[in-house]
Amino acid sequence: MSPLKIFFTRFSHFLTGMGVAQLFGLLTFPILTRALTKEQYGVMSLINTTMLLAVAISKAGLSDGIIRFYKEYSADREKLTIFSSTVFMRGLVFSIFSVILYLAAIPVINHYLKYDRTYILCFIVMAFSLFIRPLIMIIVNFLRAIGKTVFLNVISIVGATISVGLSLFFLLYVIGGLYGYFIGGVIAEYALGGIFFYWFFKQYRVMPSRVSGALAIQLIKFGLPLLFSECAFLALSYADRYLIVAYYNESVLGLYSVGYNLAMYIANILMFSISYSVVPIYVDIYNSEGKEKTEEFLGKCLHYILIAFIPICFGYIAISKDLFTTLASEKYASAASFSPIILIGSIFFALNYILNAGLYLAKRSMTMLGIMLLAVAVNILLNILLLPPYGVMGAAIATLVACIMVPVLSAVLSRKHINMKVNITTVVYYIVLSSCMLLVVKQIETSTSWLNLILKIVTGVIIVALGTLYREDEIVYLIKSRLKAAQYHQ
Repeated sequence: MSPLKIFFTRFSHFLTGMGVAQLFGLLTFPILTRALTKEQYGVMSLINTTMLLAVAISKAGLSDGIIRFYKEYSADREKLTIFSSTVFMRGLVFSIFSVILYLAAIPVINHYLKYDRTYILCFIVMAFSLFIRPLIMIIVNFLRAIGKTVFLNVISIVGATISVGLSLFFLLYVIGGLYGYFIGGVIAEYALGGIFFYWFFKQYRVMPSRVSGALAIQLIKFGLPLLFSECAFLALSYADRYLIVAYYNESVLGLYSVGYNLAMYIANILMFSISYSVVPIYVDIYNSEGKEKTEEFLGKCLHYILIAFIPICFGYIAISKDLFTTLASEKYASAASFSPIILIGSIFFALNYILNAGLYLAKRSMTMLGIMLLAVAVNILLNILLLPPYGVMGAAIATLVACIMVPVLSAVLSRKHINMKVNITTVVYYIVLSSCMLLVVKQIETSTSWLNLILKIVTGVIIVALGTLYREDEIVYLIKSRLKAAQYHQ
């Protein structure tokens, strides 16, 4: 199978998996936007953001080294015991220490944000999540290291289902307050953790006496650059939430979070599907076939990704108002004005996983981290400048600029290692095609938002599909080949 076909196959697999994972969030979206006030939704968003940052820091880079070092210790039973004991026990210490620091920080958070007692209770509830989530990540990386992906995916989907169900059940029927939503989620996490712990302790021995300080330091040294990159990405994605609260209030944050979250449901599916599928393939091609073949492969991938991404951006602009009215209710309809800006920025950022290939292959990890940190600094500065006069629109513009910076700088600095050529004709063609689609779709108006949404999506897909088939001979050939093969098997 050609590398391009392998990419399409893996991309479709991850796209399906990510789609299922994001679907759970999308299912809760219309319920939460109607059950919670804008202020409550804003607080919920801020708490979830705080937890993402806290969990990333609590790992201390330890779990990131599991996949890299597992094979070196797995051949010998005694060495494996040292490895599993070191990772789990040090992870446990980091989790406990992180919870203590987090609880100590809550009064400081309350001093500056001045939340009422109910919201502070939400932060306290999530301390239980901060304890167990890093430990679950350790076990997840053990599963990834030994290739237990089917088991991992099944348990993750089951866990997501339980989490959504319990969170909504406690929010709507048991407690009624926002902290009930978090209690349900924490209970689900501990149920999921019980399954993971049962598997882990059945497979591995954990003995405090076998903990190796030298191994722990080795794992942390390897994982720290990855930790910094993860924190930089989270800061780029979520720093604006704290600034919005500082300049405005939780209600404004709630409106922004709704617009941001809906755009990211789409962007995350595409972003992680690309990163998980394309990176291992181009690394393998570079090591086995060299620079030219790698550039050829990446050029083709970029070509087909642009074919998909450009119409998605224009299509989201066309349907955003009806989408928010249908999913989030009329009170969030104004989010349609800035949400497309966030999606376009996130789509640009997703291209970074291809455009930074030269830096990745040259092992310029500090350069990649520097680009991310610069983007974070620009994002924060632009938020400070744009939030007071333009509100949430200013935050969206800051996100767009920072997200565009990352792939552009990556592409420029990667060129001396890997040079990819972008076909300008392709870009222009699909911008014109997507613009025509946007103009046609905008004419569709009925008395019902959900009917508008369906008709606009169907019409837009048909127009883009016909325009793509008219120009892309390779796609037409692939479709004909698949149809002939299906007829042959019948």
